[in-house]
Amino acid sequence: MRQPSATLAASFSNAGHFLFHYFAAMYFTIVLAIERDWSQTYEVLMELWFPASLLIGLAALPAGRLADRWSSPGMLIVMFIGMGIATFACGFVDSGTGLMIFLAGLGLFGAIYHPVGIPWVIKTSQGKTGMRLAVNGIFGGLGAAGAAMCTGWLIELFGWRGAFAIPGVICTALGVAMLFALMTGRIAEGAKVASDRRGSAGAGGNLKAVAVMLIPMFMLGLIYNTVQNAMPKLFEERMVDLLGGEIGLVGTAVGAVYAIGAVMQLVGGYLADRYRLKTIYVGLWLLQAPLLFVLAEFGGLPLGLAAVGLAMAGTAILPTENLMLSRFAPAEHQGVIFGIKFVVSFGAAPLGLFLITETRSATGEFTQLLIAYAVAAAAVVFVTLALPRSRDYAAPVQPAAAE
Repeated sequence: MRQPSATLAASFSNAGHFLFHYFAAMYFTIVLAIERDWSQTYEVLMELWFPASLLIGLAALPAGRLADRWSSPGMLIVMFIGMGIATFACGFVDSGTGLMIFLAGLGLFGAIYHPVGIPWVIKTSQGKTGMRLAVNGIFGGLGAAGAAMCTGWLIELFGWRGAFAIPGVICTALGVAMLFALMTGRIAEGAKVASDRRGSAGAGGNLKAVAVMLIPMFMLGLIYNTVQNAMPKLFEERMVDLLGGEIGLVGTAVGAVYAIGAVMQLVGGYLADRYRLKTIYVGLWLLQAPLLFVLAEFGGLPLGLAAVGLAMAGTAILPTENLMLSRFAPAEHQGVIFGIKFVVSFGAAPLGLFLITETRSATGEFTQLLIAYAVAAAAVVFVTLALPRSRDYAAPVQPAAAE
């Protein structure tokens, strides 16, 4: 019988992470073109994303639960095909209502990835799980980068409708390919997380630590989603001398920010495999507040550098955060715990979107909102200091898998 390939499993998981973040971010560049085509205000068009952002968070928990009870690769196949069809359909709508409905479908199926794909990476890893998560995280970061960079040029070449339809076809095709790989035994579920943990912590994990982690996870999600949503507009308005307000250049600049940030996950994964996770986690949180303050108060090159720094810190922290959560989570409920994480972190997105639109309507800018985030990020540092040492909870034991 054919042995499942860990490399192929990682390839599909990495592709899924790339496409989720691509699809979750591309609308914030596309909206600049729809704004001109439909003669609608930026604030009104941004509100069309609200149901999608809500579903990305709310649907994460049932997606994780289904993966625990049914199949992780099966759920990822559903994600690829559902997300691809919904995105393709967005390119053929003629009304705000229709666009909102299909964007909501994108959000519903996209919600599957994180509570399913991240634990699947851990289950199919062959040692050096931090680096495996880091590489997977790089693909997510490159997805966000590609969403800004590629979407801007797709709009220039094929219009905003093509910027939806072309990625939708690619995503659906990957779902069909993954279905074939699963049916022919080329990929499989992967090993369950081992229940024999070291020390007296036992197999039940540490639910108190999971509860404490919800606070920084929520704030990280709020910062990430808000800055991601607002960055194209920030660059369009505050980097006029450098970018001239051109959508293609704005998208390229935003894409470069997330591409640079994505590479930092390799550093984060390296650190996570070698040093105390709590020390790394606290240290990277210390960087968030000053970077947010610069983002709030400056334009031009300082704005660009602060955006790069924030993307680097926010992505480098993810391998550590995911490893800590996996160790604190009960052995048989990894999908559910990761589902809770992404309900919290992506559930912050609708709040961020609401705060963006309300702040823009009231002040015409983002300054006050970003300063408030800087203050909140400083407070979160003290929460991270209250976490127990994750090394008291053993990492999942992974059997060898065939390449």
